Amino acid sequence: MTLTPVRQVQNLERYSVARSNAGTYYNVVLGARLQQVSAQTTLPKDKSQWLELLTGPLTWLIQKHPALSVVIGDHLSAKPTFLRLPSIDLSRLVRVARIQQRAEISLVLEDEHAAQFDLLNHEIPLWRIVVVHVVEDDSFYLLYCFQHVIGDGRSAQTLTEQLVQQLNIQTALPKDNDTAQLPTVVVSPNDPLPPSLEMRHNCRPSVSTLIKEATLGLLLPGPVKRVIGPKHWAGEFDTRLDVPHLCQASAFHLTREETSQLLKAAKEHKTTVQVILFVAANFAIKSMFLSKIEHGKSGNDKKPTTTKDKLSFSTPVSLRPLLTPAVDLADQGTFTSEIITRDIRILLETGFWELGQTYRQQIVRGTTTPKGVSEMLQHVGLLEYLPKQPGGWEEFLRGVATKEHHGRSTTLMLSNLGKGWDQPETNQGPAINFKVQDAIFSQSTETTGSVFALGAATAGGILSVTATWQKAAFSSRERGDLYLQEVKRVLLQAIEPERKNYTFREAVLSAPATLHNKP
Repeated sequence: MTLTPVRQVQNLERYSVARSNAGTYYNVVLGARLQQVSAQTTLPKDKSQWLELLTGPLTWLIQKHPALSVVIGDHLSAKPTFLRLPSIDLSRLVRVARIQQRAEISLVLEDEHAAQFDLLNHEIPLWRIVVVHVVEDDSFYLLYCFQHVIGDGRSAQTLTEQLVQQLNIQTALPKDNDTAQLPTVVVSPNDPLPPSLEMRHNCRPSVSTLIKEATLGLLLPGPVKRVIGPKHWAGEFDTRLDVPHLCQASAFHLTREETSQLLKAAKEHKTTVQVILFVAANFAIKSMFLSKIEHGKSGNDKKPTTTKDKLSFSTPVSLRPLLTPAVDLADQGTFTSEIITRDIRILLETGFWELGQTYRQQIVRGTTTPKGVSEMLQHVGLLEYLPKQPGGWEEFLRGVATKEHHGRSTTLMLSNLGKGWDQPETNQGPAINFKVQDAIFSQSTETTGSVFALGAATAGGILSVTATWQKAAFSSRERGDLYLQEVKRVLLQAIEPERKNYTFREAVLSAPATLHNKP
């Protein structure tokens, strides 16, 4: 099989590839849960039937998006390249699973995050489709799992919306026009890949940025870095790259009524869902891991106490709308940077909405001012100055892990895709045979990254939040599960219609007894 070179992998994409080299691979899983609403077609029962149903929509997507046909050449070198596959065998890209209840989707996500893409395998591209049948209500998840090198969350959201739309268009066709006989081997398109971020914009860092990063980050010895560097809460254990890279995952879904109330609360407080999730996630960390309840002699009087630990928060930002011209959502590629909110101090009297306002002001400055946007682009450009020699990335990342250890730079990361997978609520447009119920969005966690990585997405009027964390970071998976439950509890308390103010003290005092070290 002859592979055609497409172009050199640019800085941000090379970063993602390198993380695979070091064994800290970065998979993203994103998609929607669908419910069949008519008897026009029979829900498939096995892989061959699912493949038959999905061949038409997937063929359309492959022809539409050239990034779905690439693999990585020379991925261990300083200059890896995208190579185009001449054709794609869909039978090797569709996996079918079965779960009894919707909550078990977390176990499927863990499997997908653990199954890294083999960059030496030039026979299959860097993505796959996972169909997960939910037995309890006969719904199914249609999930797109991909290596972050070929796309970001925004483009993946658009791709999966198109997949659902094409599925409905296909099943609305008369039987004599259906696509059951389409070949499962799809010829790749010859269209060029969308230009990368660096090809669209100057991401070169300034001299001051280079000096700052070199002196505070790369050049300082590990012991010195630990002494003078910022110390943020970093999880319960010091995980390193010499432990297996295994993600654990947990998820919660709000009801439509709860999601509606969340949107209403955001409007009333003149803020965003991202801001509310930010505060809830940080309150939950502080409440669960860094606070406790002291009980008086009577056992009835309770006194909350909390530590002085600082938290650090990472907000991934899509650069697509911030560039001129803007990058289309359908362009499959990586167009993201991040804003780091450091030294988050949560005291007992810290107000929920006050903390949210402070955070929002930082995000507005970072995404609407020339300086803020420039700093995010320079963050991308810094990757050009990191090691390029074979094996240099692995050595560099191990050095980062030694200096920073798990979570020292970032306690939490939250990426919110917002509302997607829209379908018409009337009979206008194509018939809706498969209706979107809700969505799922999950990202791998890295040993050198945040303690918790949270992914949020809204579909069908339902907000879903997924948390992933390194298995080695906690003594049991129950710790991660309990944390996400606490995020949901704090979130719902804060947006109660009758509640005007909500302090961290209230969050701690109202927590379940099992959350703190109660004698």
